[in-house]
Amino acid sequence: MDQSEFGQFVAALWERQGWQTQVKNDDGRVFVAVQRPETGDEGLLWARPGSEEVGGKQVQQFAKLCQQYEVDEAAIVTAGSLSDHAKKVSQGSGVDLLDGEGVAKILKQKGWTDLAEEYADGGGASGSGGGSDGDSPLDQIRAVGQQVAAKVSGALGDADVSVPTKPALAVVVLVALVGAGVLVGPSLPFLGGGDSAPIEAESVAPANSTTTFSVRWNARVTDEIDPNESDAKSYRAPRGEQFVLVRMSVNNTGEGKAKIRESGFKLRTENETYGHQPLSDHDGFVDFAMSPGTNYYGWTVFAVPKGTTGTLVYEQNASAPPVGVEFTHDPNIAVNVTRR
Repeated sequence: MDQSEFGQFVAALWERQGWQTQVKNDDGRVFVAVQRPETGDEGLLWARPGSEEVGGKQVQQFAKLCQQYEVDEAAIVTAGSLSDHAKKVSQGSGVDLLDGEGVAKILKQKGWTDLAEEYADGGGASGSGGGSDGDSPLDQIRAVGQQVAAKVSGALGDADVSVPTKPALAVVVLVALVGAGVLVGPSLPFLGGGDSAPIEAESVAPANSTTTFSVRWNARVTDEIDPNESDAKSYRAPRGEQFVLVRMSVNNTGEGKAKIRESGFKLRTENETYGHQPLSDHDGFVDFAMSPGTNYYGWTVFAVPKGTTGTLVYEQNASAPPVGVEFTHDPNIAVNVTRR
């Protein structure tokens, strides 16, 4: 695919995950502004069709520019490869990365190989809103995307900048994610990269809360969970469903002692809200009253239909009196359930 076709391809890939898109071609570079209609979450993708390796310098420059111009989510999507330095720099930078191999796996696992065939042949329609202005719901994000793209293009146009030919995708959103910075196999960014789960998280701050919990979290999707590798017992997701495994670091940052309960964590999708999936003989999250300044690591799991995206929330009716919960996605948290 050439630059234009690859940009349209990336836009179409995001649209299949429920995002609205606007492709911006600027001085030989292609950016895709994206917005999730139900939440208003926005992001900017840098689509790179070539085979050259993306390096850490490009990730740093793109991250700096996106932060400077207040882009919520950022990602580089490439048909090529990623250097080890690029992967290291991306951690905690707010820029997610997706390489050619990851794109191929997504298309295969989700049965979307028709996208590659369509755009590789030079066909395919434009993404939502196309390449022209109009009275679409994307007018606002289109303007933001074009403004940021122009500034990014200008900043990356310096003579000493080597632009790699590799695409990037940002949130998460796993749904995304929107995580800053995630499934069996890779997922679309904005949700986390690699085998991250397509979920976001939504903080809550009741006016009458007695204290506040800071919850750093990371998640992934899997078909099987094995909490204790030594007991020859594992749990398989029901047919047609997948496990969304969430590992959390909970810290009481408030001034009072309070309890945070596993039953309060829910995975909210567009049509339904799921409670955690209990596992016989294993409990990854223990409810207990936490004093200010204390920290606790635990995990919980949800069983949802395959391909489900959603938002991690905490329902206040699980705690009495209510507590505030501030979620922060941390891709450095290892999402595991083993005792080792």
